[in-house]
Amino acid sequence: MTRTVDIVDEFASAEIRTLLTGKKCWCAFSTFASTVGLDLGRKIRRERPLRHAPKTARNREFMGEAHVVLWCSWRLEHNGVPLVSSDADGETCEAQLRKIVGRSVQSVDVSSSWDLRIEFSGGFALCAFPDHVGADADFDGNWELWTPEQGYLIGTDLSCEVMDREENLPMVLPPRRERWHAPAPKGKMKKTTSRTSLRSDNHGRKRI
Repeated sequence: MTRTVDIVDEFASAEIRTLLTGKKCWCAFSTFASTVGLDLGRKIRRERPLRHAPKTARNREFMGEAHVVLWCSWRLEHNGVPLVSSDADGETCEAQLRKIVGRSVQSVDVSSSWDLRIEFSGGFALCAFPDHVGADADFDGNWELWTPEQGYLIGTDLSCEVMDREENLPMVLPPRRERWHAPAPKGKMKKTTSRTSLRSDNHGRKRI
């Protein structure tokens, strides 16, 4: 059965492709049970350094203007040949992910069910497969993209929730669909539940 994609998801998907394409990856790492983090584009100083990152970590004091987190299953390929996946141990994941550092995003593909494929220069591709699905999922999200202004969160219902970074509230798409609207006044829209209420200055469940 083909999933119906609403206009909000289509708009968000187009924005995600635009936000990632052309940006160079300067930090790629794996942590917390093979969770992947990428920082791309300009380096933006964090409000507070990451407490849990090694002092030598490149993302300790800075984050990218595009920050990607993969909580779901993923695979890294080179010229169509698999190199590593989320099933591998942390050391192996780290070693292989370093191969995309310094490479620029050539293209981005987002499917109707929010499968994500980021193609980098040099023939590398990072693919994400949302497999945390439904109310009984053992994790409450699949993957995310954060910018200095807002976040795009792919949840267990396989839809995209766009969040205002400063207010930590969902954003809405007005009828003209030109840009995301600021969050509704307090009292007219409930704050998000566990997944988004835990955001910190790096927008992750933990400081990564």
